[in-house]
Amino acid sequence: MASRHNVEADEPIAEINLIPMIDVALTLLIILMVTTAFVRNPGVALRLPQSVTREGTPETQRDLVIAIASEGDIRVEGRTITAAVLGRRLRELAARNRDARVLVKGDRSVNYSRVMDVMDMVRQAGLNRVVLPTEVRPVFGGGK
Repeated sequence: MASRHNVEADEPIAEINLIPMIDVALTLLIILMVTTAFVRNPGVALRLPQSVTREGTPETQRDLVIAIASEGDIRVEGRTITAAVLGRRLRELAARNRDARVLVKGDRSVNYSRVMDVMDMVRQAGLNRVVLPTEVRPVFGGGK
């Protein structure tokens, strides 16, 4: 029997096979990379209002997403910002691209006036492509 080690027949070969461990590590790395590509707004847990229809096309990387949390905090890219900072950011976006799309995601428990304040800031900045995303409510039996 040919072997690369000079051992007696009764002694076990004490080698660690690293190939399966490397396979598992690379698989976990790929899963991590794929899932982080889909995380858009970390730390923002919104319960959007429900509707049967959907407005506009799905969210893209180029869209500016403004999230209004249930307590009324305004968040952009997962960070809480003030109304003044949001207004400045909207004006900068309008200066670069007048046709930029803005998604205003308001939690279903947030005050309507808070959502309208944000909508007003978007319009004052000169941006007209505004979408109010909702969760799609399933329709059973063609009902209401």
